[in-house]
Amino acid sequence: MGNGSIFVVGLGPGSKEYRTIRAQQALEEADVIVGYNTYLKIIRDVTEGKEVIGAKMKEELFRARITIEKALEGKKVALVSSG
Repeated sequence: MGNGSIFVVGLGPGSKEYRTIRAQQALEEADVIVGYNTYLKIIRDVTEGKEVIGAKMKEELFRARITIEKALEGKKVALVSSG
């Protein structure tokens, strides 16, 4: 397929003002954002117009699998995590 990519984005303490510049850029560049539902709520300011795929705790394999699948489709995917 296409030239997809994966960004693994640490959200830091959570609030927008604590995100690094590169983390913010990766979120803005992404076509798809994948993450734990609680983290996705924290980043609502960058999800408009993007495909957002949420998951519950203990669904790490699902998040990893869907991230890879979307990247293989040629999409830029941000996989968000804490810290």
